[in-house]
Amino acid sequence: MTDKRAEVEPTVLDWFSSLLRLRPIPIPELGTRPEALPPAPVEKATAPTEDLRVRVQIAQVRVPAALLLAFVAQIGLASHNRVGLFVGFYLGAALLVGWAVWAGDFGARVSSPTRRKSAVAAYDRNFLLAGVGLAVLAYLTSGDNTFRLTSLVFWIGSILITGRGFWLGELPGSKIPARVRRFLAKPQLRLRLDGWSLLVLAVFGVAAYFRFSRLAEVPLAMWSDHAEKYLDIIDIINGQTSIFFVRNAGREPMQFYATVAAIKWFGASFSFLTLKFITALAGLFTLPYMYRFGKEVGGRWTGLAAMALLGIAFWPNVISRVGLRFSFFPLLLAPALYYMVRGFKNRRQNDFVLTGIFVGLGVYGYTAARITPMVIGLALTLYLVHRVSRGHRIQSLSWIGIAALLAVVVAVPFLRVAYDLQDDVWFRTLTRVSDAERPLAGAPLELFMTNMWSALRMFAWDFGQIWILSLPGRPALDWVIGALFHFGLVLTIIRYLRSRDWVDLFLVLSIPILLLPTVLSLAFPGENPHPSRAGGAIIPVFAIAGIALASIWRWSQTNFDVQWRKRIGVGLVGGMFLVSAVTNYDMVIREYGALQRQSTWNTGQAAEVVESFTTSIGAFEDVFMIAYPHWMDSRLVALLAGQPGADIVLWPDQIDSLTEVNTPQLFMLHPEDANNLDRLRAKFPGGFTNRHVAEVDGRDFITYLVPGTDS
Repeated sequence: MTDKRAEVEPTVLDWFSSLLRLRPIPIPELGTRPEALPPAPVEKATAPTEDLRVRVQIAQVRVPAALLLAFVAQIGLASHNRVGLFVGFYLGAALLVGWAVWAGDFGARVSSPTRRKSAVAAYDRNFLLAGVGLAVLAYLTSGDNTFRLTSLVFWIGSILITGRGFWLGELPGSKIPARVRRFLAKPQLRLRLDGWSLLVLAVFGVAAYFRFSRLAEVPLAMWSDHAEKYLDIIDIINGQTSIFFVRNAGREPMQFYATVAAIKWFGASFSFLTLKFITALAGLFTLPYMYRFGKEVGGRWTGLAAMALLGIAFWPNVISRVGLRFSFFPLLLAPALYYMVRGFKNRRQNDFVLTGIFVGLGVYGYTAARITPMVIGLALTLYLVHRVSRGHRIQSLSWIGIAALLAVVVAVPFLRVAYDLQDDVWFRTLTRVSDAERPLAGAPLELFMTNMWSALRMFAWDFGQIWILSLPGRPALDWVIGALFHFGLVLTIIRYLRSRDWVDLFLVLSIPILLLPTVLSLAFPGENPHPSRAGGAIIPVFAIAGIALASIWRWSQTNFDVQWRKRIGVGLVGGMFLVSAVTNYDMVIREYGALQRQSTWNTGQAAEVVESFTTSIGAFEDVFMIAYPHWMDSRLVALLAGQPGADIVLWPDQIDSLTEVNTPQLFMLHPEDANNLDRLRAKFPGGFTNRHVAEVDGRDFITYLVPGTDS
């Protein structure tokens, strides 16, 4: 009997044509069997035909060929030459990936197991009422933009009690006291690590090395943003416990309080290195939840691959080591997305409690985190319109309601400040989105679409001109991770078309949503793409790249004989990781480090001159830096000279009011400020001029030393 389906079996070309028509031909899941057919007559076994041998060989070639095309395409696009050719290479790679999926080269799809729980929402009314009541008190006592002891007690109590009102089962950590008692009664430490745990720890260790390697040197010098941060930290040390720091267009507080804790509780120095260490820690602590999120969307190999790539990549490394609050966005977004996805998959109410807590904490980390509720809304919408939500869609709304309530409770002090100080809290957003600071250069919709296109292509084309966080003109991802991301993007889209798993679609669509903080810079399109404002996209981007790397590993384990599987898998996957690691390390330490040294002022050298003066013949009160456009920040020079919070600036119109004093005076000038140097010479004719030569061309500075009347 002839199988009639074989007569109409679609070709690969038919399948891709159906994708272009947006009506994909259904493809059976891997592992499914066709309907039972009558048994065929038993025939004598024959040797494999030539066609079978060719098919097996093609299965071993399709994925490497797709990778090769993707690598060439990414290298070519990064050069900004012959764009059409290299886009064609990427399209060819996409076709090969689609063919490989259609042919089953990657084996069966792997994802974390689903453990469905009860879909019945539950809450403790008494706890809920008490928690909301405490939240109201926290709001009322958070006036004047200040954390007080009473407001902190009300706020923390409201979070704990509201969370307890929705928590089902045992509370986290409820077994810790019993374990401590058992340990004290019989001290015994048991540590069990299998091979997988050791592999995860090894990858985490590599990532830690990338985060902290030569942290004191890269970046080497501070810029004006850091001076503002130090002033905020000094305010906290002096007892001003602000909820939102309005200086320099407004800043969220989490980084500042973490830095003060490091200084007061752990003896950290009041230095640039401490700022960088705190933000690097935030970047490092993102990795465990990157692993868990990747594991949830694609299995443990995807989680490991995502964590590994995130650990070595240029983009997350740089935003973690500059000593600014940028790394706190992905730090808090990763657990929020992880608990949300796990909650929907397993229908666990407790996960939505945790989702809300991390969403609420995000507003204390970085401004771009204000987009997170929109990402959660996208996930809810996608979940509701897919078949998996059938039968408990109303319950899904209840879960998100729980998350929303917890997020509001956690954000209560910030919400009070956002109401009291609307101009300060929303200043940076409004000046970027609207014409509040300068007129828009075109129609808003046109600017938005242009910005979105620039942001979407930053992974393969151009990361923008923000030199403090990027290598201008270069893509956000190196050529290996960039190719893996686009490989994984095609793979994820095809996975969705086959299985209609809402999580796959969410991974893809969450990227443009998380790019909105940079895309919405309509008044300042030159700030787009902005590496830190786009920082939330790190989570889905590296999850997708992890899907690609894990799929390549599965391909190697599916299409080769036993004796070759591990060799090919380790060689290919390990080789890509090693090449990417070396490339990214060079990008961060050598290229980015050199760019920073060339682009920042040598405030450290100037501070050494000040210290030499104050420890030998003069006093700090007699040091002045003559203001000059686009030059050193005088506050940084004072800070590095051991006088945090001081400012040694002297405006040119103040020179005439100076009088000769008994003690020596030191004036510092820009090398091109000949006019003010002449004025100082005329005012104090007995002084000495010295030119201090910097290691970087164009960074010299002049000092004019006035001996003093007693000299």
